[in-house]
Amino acid sequence: MNKQLSKKQRVHYFMINLISFASIFLVLGLIVFQLVQTSIYQSVDNDLQRLANDQKFLQHQLLQTERLQGKSPQLSKFDTPPPNNFQQQVILWSKDGEIVNESELGSRFYDFQNLKLSTDQLHKVTSVQTKDSNDRSLQFHSITIPIENQDQIAYIQLLVNTDPIKGTVERFKQILIICMVVFGLLSIGLSYFLSKWFMKPILISWKKQQEFVENASHELRTPLTIIQAKLEKLFTNPNHTILEESETIALSLDEVQRLSQLTSDLLLLARSDSNALTLEKTPVKINCFLNNVLLPYQELALAEDKAFMIDLGEDQQVVFDKKRIHQLLIILLDNALKYTKSGEKIVVFSSVKNNEWLIKISDTGIGILDEKKTAVFERFYRGESSRNRKTGGYGIGLAIAKWIVEEHQGKIELTDTTPKGTTVILHFPVK
Repeated sequence: MNKQLSKKQRVHYFMINLISFASIFLVLGLIVFQLVQTSIYQSVDNDLQRLANDQKFLQHQLLQTERLQGKSPQLSKFDTPPPNNFQQQVILWSKDGEIVNESELGSRFYDFQNLKLSTDQLHKVTSVQTKDSNDRSLQFHSITIPIENQDQIAYIQLLVNTDPIKGTVERFKQILIICMVVFGLLSIGLSYFLSKWFMKPILISWKKQQEFVENASHELRTPLTIIQAKLEKLFTNPNHTILEESETIALSLDEVQRLSQLTSDLLLLARSDSNALTLEKTPVKINCFLNNVLLPYQELALAEDKAFMIDLGEDQQVVFDKKRIHQLLIILLDNALKYTKSGEKIVVFSSVKNNEWLIKISDTGIGILDEKKTAVFERFYRGESSRNRKTGGYGIGLAIAKWIVEEHQGKIELTDTTPKGTTVILHFPVK
């Protein structure tokens, strides 16, 4: 992936993350602010509704006004008036819209002298705005109740000053905005980090894909070049018989077989990457299955003067994909034979214990260095620097082996054989 495309994709991820975080913080902030503001004002409105329905409180306000006007007996020491809230005010209105309890309001009367009686929304909480004697704006929540059977008093208006609440809401709003700005800045840094983090596996995958294509092209080019050369050689001797050119034809056929095997392996790896392959698992008697796979290799080892020992435990039935496990064992046995010399030994061990099928393939060959034990499972990796295809193969066999093991939820590991050589250990869960 070129730098310009990588940068463009990273900016794209950055903008997506930033917009997502900003949207979340904005929506969350608006919801929190709206809930806090509503809950605070709701408590005031509930108090007003409660007082408007409290007949004892309303009657006390009427009697108190009548006493001040000398129309009712004075309050005795045994009467307990309802508690008075400094933020709450009660205004008694006449039918003409005049304030009746001016003397009771005292100095607060000047705060309400510009207030007008409104009877449009009786028994409902409304917002009221007025100005005091210093021309400062005052905010109230108010409810107006009509009064019957009273000569001078026609309406009672209950008011609660909401300026302190408004100040609290404004301070909360400022704090919320500051928090949103701080978290917005943090989201920018987090978006930058996430965009870089999201691009990392993409770049790794792209790099692996490039390496895969380059290595595959190289491996395909070699047998094609050989086949082309051999075929061109045939044209230089048009009068030769097939018998005379049998060696050239045989080498070409050998390269064709190698090319066919390579393309099959490449197709398998490509389909495994796209999850297009599915396993066909069936119950299998493992000893019978292993004997069918191992006996041809035992004969081949004897023909090459190599010891081939088979140690199979108790025969049990295990569920797996016969075709893939057969392919796995062929890959491992081919490597074991390839890297052992005449007079050396190969041992295959199998047993089922503790709900696990264990297979060990040991050889006394050249072995694998510790620092290369992980690298050998990478595609197109070969330990031999000469890259001799007759000994090193194409370097994708163990990558396929690892995929087969992992698809069976198993585990593959490499250890050293004493005194020399390599042991491949396969662990398969038995379900």
